Amino acid sequence: MTFPLDSLNQLLERLAHHPFYAARLPGRVADAHEWAERVPLMGRAEFLAEMSQPGYGRFACRDAVRMNLSPMSTGLVPILHTRADLDAMVAAAGTQLEACGIGPGDVCAVTFGYHLFVAGLFYQTQMEAHGVTCIPLGPGEAERTAAICRDHGVTVLAGNPGFALKLLDAGMPAPRVFFAGGEPFTGNRTLYERVQAAMPDTLLVDSFSLSEALPVARTFPGGQGVHVFDELLHVEVVDPESGRPMADGERGELVVTHLRKQAQPLVRYRTGDLTVLERTAPVHGRTQCLPRVVFGRTDDMLKAKGVKLYPSEVRSVLLGLDGVSGRYRLQVSKRPGGGDALALMVEGQGGDALLETIRNRFKTQTLVSLDAIEAVAELDDGPAALDLRERG
Repeated sequence: MTFPLDSLNQLLERLAHHPFYAARLPGRVADAHEWAERVPLMGRAEFLAEMSQPGYGRFACRDAVRMNLSPMSTGLVPILHTRADLDAMVAAAGTQLEACGIGPGDVCAVTFGYHLFVAGLFYQTQMEAHGVTCIPLGPGEAERTAAICRDHGVTVLAGNPGFALKLLDAGMPAPRVFFAGGEPFTGNRTLYERVQAAMPDTLLVDSFSLSEALPVARTFPGGQGVHVFDELLHVEVVDPESGRPMADGERGELVVTHLRKQAQPLVRYRTGDLTVLERTAPVHGRTQCLPRVVFGRTDDMLKAKGVKLYPSEVRSVLLGLDGVSGRYRLQVSKRPGGGDALALMVEGQGGDALLETIRNRFKTQTLVSLDAIEAVAELDDGPAALDLRERG
């Protein structure tokens, strides 16, 4: 997909009199460069500041028909949708359901949560709108849930991958399609391969969404990674420090813009998520792909060896490895002769082979080599990253 100039100019025209955006946005842009230069990035703090005002400040919306309450740093934040917003989300999701061969005659069990978690109700809504019989089960009670799925011919399952494995162990027949969410899936190769082995004939679908932007991207049959719902969103990846756009294939912060949303439209909204954006040949008409979904956060950046590092990336490095707990500490110090030294401690037990695997994964993920790595039986409480250079 080329830069969606017409859609973005229509958006700018539509928001020309919006209380939040009227004095913030240009009337039109000529190209992608002008979009990045003239349209400011928006942080979550700005969004939360408005939503904390009486009546939701300049994001007030009388036409909202659904309110999800999303836990964020300030508490439970209302996420509003108009009828048109819900219809647009359902229509976009419907294109993916069609690509997966899902429709009338299918029975979907939704085991995502419904309490302060948007996925449960969203999957139920889109399935029902597409003619699918939906059973809103929620999480927990694996034995009873497996029996319900078995007794009522469930062909589609939506839920947490770990819980799906419990359902299979409890006797649930493998579904034809499984929608995974709630934890890293394709980014955790060990978990993905366990699910794949447990249901070898099932179409496995990974997804990425935010409370503020639902849905963002999903696996489409024949594609890799997750492809963006570009009828709903314009996505960019920017340098978290400077805000400048990154080239395709370079890691940076995911930025999203609602193209059609009526309630709480977000323009160049910084998600704080680290990802990589690539362009692909059309996959069911979609060409924007997040091949590794998201793999870290931008709010813990440090520089070492001339490269920007995000310590939260280490979590994705350790995913699925036996022998480590997932706790870690990344330490940057000064070399005696100048330059930076980078050391990683991981909690767990493992021999040289495991540490070498972690070392290689770290280099692949961050493009920086570790100078030292060790496993400790128990990691002391403390920050995930330490910059000892600041201590002189």
